[in-house]
Amino acid sequence: MMNLSDLKGIGPKRLALFSQLHIESPEDLLRFYPREYLDYSVTTPIARLIEGDRVSVRCTVISEPTVYYAKGMYIVSVRVSDGSGNAVLRWMNQPYRRNQFHVGETFHANGTVSKKHGTVLYNPVIDRGSGGILPIYPTVKGLSQAVIRDAVSAVLDANEMTDLIPSEWLTAYSLTDLRFALRNIHQPVSSDALASAKERLSFDEAFLYFTAIRIAKDERERHNGFAFQTDGCKERFMRSLPFCPTDAQLRVMNEVETDMRADRPMNRLIQGDVGSGKTLIAEYALSLASENGKQGVLLAPTEILAEQHCQSLKRRFGRLCLYTGSLPQKEKNEILNGIESGAYDVIVGTHALLSDSVHFRDLGLVVTDEQHRFGVAQRAKIEAKGVRPDVLVMSATPIPRTLALLLYADLDLSVIDQLPPGRVPVRTFLVPQKKRKDLYRHLSDCAQNGERAYVICPLIEPTEGLEGLSLAEIESELKELLPDAAIASLHGQMPDSEKNRIMNAFRDGSVSILIATTVIEVGVDVPEATAVVIEGAEHFGLATLHQLRGRVGRGDKPSSCYLLCRKLTEQSKRRVETMLETTDGFTVAQRDFEIRGMGDLFGVRQSGEAGLNSVFTACSPETLEKAVRASNEVFSLPKTQYNLLIEEAVNRYRTFSDVAHN
Repeated sequence: MMNLSDLKGIGPKRLALFSQLHIESPEDLLRFYPREYLDYSVTTPIARLIEGDRVSVRCTVISEPTVYYAKGMYIVSVRVSDGSGNAVLRWMNQPYRRNQFHVGETFHANGTVSKKHGTVLYNPVIDRGSGGILPIYPTVKGLSQAVIRDAVSAVLDANEMTDLIPSEWLTAYSLTDLRFALRNIHQPVSSDALASAKERLSFDEAFLYFTAIRIAKDERERHNGFAFQTDGCKERFMRSLPFCPTDAQLRVMNEVETDMRADRPMNRLIQGDVGSGKTLIAEYALSLASENGKQGVLLAPTEILAEQHCQSLKRRFGRLCLYTGSLPQKEKNEILNGIESGAYDVIVGTHALLSDSVHFRDLGLVVTDEQHRFGVAQRAKIEAKGVRPDVLVMSATPIPRTLALLLYADLDLSVIDQLPPGRVPVRTFLVPQKKRKDLYRHLSDCAQNGERAYVICPLIEPTEGLEGLSLAEIESELKELLPDAAIASLHGQMPDSEKNRIMNAFRDGSVSILIATTVIEVGVDVPEATAVVIEGAEHFGLATLHQLRGRVGRGDKPSSCYLLCRKLTEQSKRRVETMLETTDGFTVAQRDFEIRGMGDLFGVRQSGEAGLNSVFTACSPETLEKAVRASNEVFSLPKTQYNLLIEEAVNRYRTFSDVAHN
């Protein structure tokens, strides 16, 4: 196959930019799928535009562009018409747009409709061609959409891709051939052709994924791990608890103990709803490792959650340390020496533990909390720091069990399907905007009784077209409305030391109302928090809404979740209705799947590969089932076909094989 440098217009500078997108070859480029499409083939008359819709219009410029400066931004506006009505095209912080338009010219514009000040399309994408379906790729600064499209077109025309999927499978599973799929994923001739292309390429990704993890699982089970001694461990552990575990927790503890007692490495996923007590299982597994003289690591996605885990484990483990990226270098070096020498039995930390500078004396157990926040490659990196350690991954983001069995086929599955006794279900309310101030006054009154509340915002900074939904705006409003309340803000762009300071103030009651982004979505446990207000709830996915609701109801007081919405689309209305109807995470997961399909459930690809992942995660349940059946059939293929497919699966998902051979 040709090299990227053989393509017209691709010199050293652009090669370097493509490399930033993990594109090193023409084949990589063909597998670099668009992240979205702008459909100019279907246009909407301006007179029929609806607030919040993403639309395409065919319009003509009717006045010269204007530019003005406001809110720290240059704003360019162009008035257009299509005969049915007039609209304004508006760009934020793109002053160069002023020179791109002239009265009388006609083109397609695709953007989101706002009706707040007339009819406006914000930051629309312009197409001066003949319309059709335009692909939009993930990119980096300096690499335009036009350059990517031209390069893709040149590789497609070279026509060098080999279809490894047997032709009889294409017929049996009603799939299109690879050449058609690649052409129409990049240059779709119609929406039907694009759908067929997505199905075929989704099938390929899922099939190779399932094949790779099946190979890895078979390989892993051929190797021995450490067989932990467990006699008397559970009895000692249970005597130390101030409460009795639920039947579901006891069942999963037994499953974990059986795995760790065996001479093959444990590789288990624990799924449980918010508040079901997954951390207790991790604590038991870590105690088994410690009693057997092995080191155990607990990996958390945020410093806030890692700090929380460390505090809860201190009562059991004396030789415990916390390792995060924000520690002073001197303290880091001391902890690194302790980890390597074996001074610590249990190590709690964040992504910082993945660093090459971290060496364990004898790593026997890896526990990953909120595993959906870590890719397979990251999981593999921490596992590689030991010799076939036992692995326990935990998730409070439920997905339907049948999907879990498919998506985590390399893991044995445990489900904690029972909440601890005494947990009162969180009540959920949809609050009308006219009652908004009354709600916040109620939260202030509750704070006088020692209760705490979260206020969740979808944005950090003010954004044109989404006024009133940012953390900065709501903080200013609430401090004016509730001058006597102790209010603070928290978001992911803050230094970790500041985040920890604010979170500790919220825990100890110095702060009673915490305004935050979804940085508090996972794991944060403050029993005194009895209310969570979600501003702009229509902007959050169902899984996120459920996780945010799970931040309250963790003590013995009745707790509430309040949803505040500005404008509900049909899909967001279904999400809100689900939140009002049920608090069961697995029911929520099933509804979420029905509403949006797969979403980002695989968690295999790393950032920078979002285009490819967008096709993989578009996989329908039917296509998943086809891929599973095909992965079971691969071992019965003729040797030549079998070898090619196995090689492709291992190369595409090399991480799995690296773990298996560790």
